[in-house]
Amino acid sequence: MRTPTSMILRAAMGVLIAADASGIAWAHPVLEASDPKQDTTVSTPKEIRLTFSENLIAKFSGLTIKDQSGHAFETASPSVDPNDKHSLVVPISTPLAPGTYEVDWHAVGADTHKVKGHFSFRVEQ
Repeated sequence: MRTPTSMILRAAMGVLIAADASGIAWAHPVLEASDPKQDTTVSTPKEIRLTFSENLIAKFSGLTIKDQSGHAFETASPSVDPNDKHSLVVPISTPLAPGTYEVDWHAVGADTHKVKGHFSFRVEQ
């Protein structure tokens, strides 16, 4: 005889199996790579590229770049790379002088989960 509890458990298992089979994402997007990379020294970059574990929504994603004194640098609107929907591309409007820069980023995955993080890089002299 089926009890109400066993029927609920069976229904829940069915929903989980169906969701898994449909490819629904269960995790938040994870930053897999950045260009420039964390704690590297580079020539003056023309853009910041962040690659995540899932597709992104550019409209709700972006970043700020600040120098050592906290001055923020202007960037163009972020976009998703049309050839790689996991990559957010943010062009840098003003060339960066030699020094250390802090990047604070936020991203929203296609599953609408929001994540944020931070990294730094240096521009060579």
